[in-house]
Amino acid sequence: MIIKKVFNNNVVLVIEKQAEEKILMGKGIGYQKFPGDPVDLTNLEKTFVLNDDATEGKLAAFFDEVPIEIINLSDYLVKQGKEKLGAHITDNLLIPLADHINFAITRAKEGIQIDYPLKWEIRHMYPEEVAFSEEAIKWMLEHEGITLPSEEVVPIAMHFVNARFGTAEIEQAFEMTTLVAKILDIINYHYLIQVDENSLNYARLITHLRYFILRQMKKESDIVEEALLYDVVKSKYPKAFECALKVKKLLEETMNWTVNHDEVLYLTLHIHRVTTRETTK
Repeated sequence: MIIKKVFNNNVVLVIEKQAEEKILMGKGIGYQKFPGDPVDLTNLEKTFVLNDDATEGKLAAFFDEVPIEIINLSDYLVKQGKEKLGAHITDNLLIPLADHINFAITRAKEGIQIDYPLKWEIRHMYPEEVAFSEEAIKWMLEHEGITLPSEEVVPIAMHFVNARFGTAEIEQAFEMTTLVAKILDIINYHYLIQVDENSLNYARLITHLRYFILRQMKKESDIVEEALLYDVVKSKYPKAFECALKVKKLLEETMNWTVNHDEVLYLTLHIHRVTTRETTK
């Protein structure tokens, strides 16, 4: 493992034999080191595998602009996130989270507030991440003396949503949330109801939609053709099937995605389950 760039005494960019680049953090790990030197892992604290969007220039700007105190604070929040939200929260969240918190602090000091979209939808779709974000903002005030406006609950929560679904950019998480909200609107209007957002079937529907949208964004598919079952479901649940076709039309016309028979099949099943209770009361 060879040092490619020294950002500061505690952060270096290294390259391994497989040509994989990583960020290493640790006290003194970059002290009096130069490109081409072997790295001493004695005081290694954290390792980050770079994503496709990470460049030396962006990383250099990040470590130059973001104080170590904010990085340490964000590191604590990531650790807490792992404990409370699950193992899908990894150290790779640290850099985007610290970058956001640093800018949020600057905006707060300058009296600048951002009205983030989809506040209501995010609170209902991602209640665990929102609750954690609220705790994080309270913790920053009580333990670090950092005051952030309540509006910051939304973007901080969305960073942890990103970690759950493996999206690299917070904009993708907002786009996913927008699409889910539109699909829920279609279901509510189609059935003239308000689906029960506290039901297990609602949670299952939201989870299915998240992963379906994520697969589309990544141009992936793990669906196996179920032609016979498709015909059975179409016949058995005609109203849910009709609603699923409306969702298909929305996604194909607005996102230029291909929604195949299997996706319509599983959408139909989830729509039927989430609406059955409301329409049979």
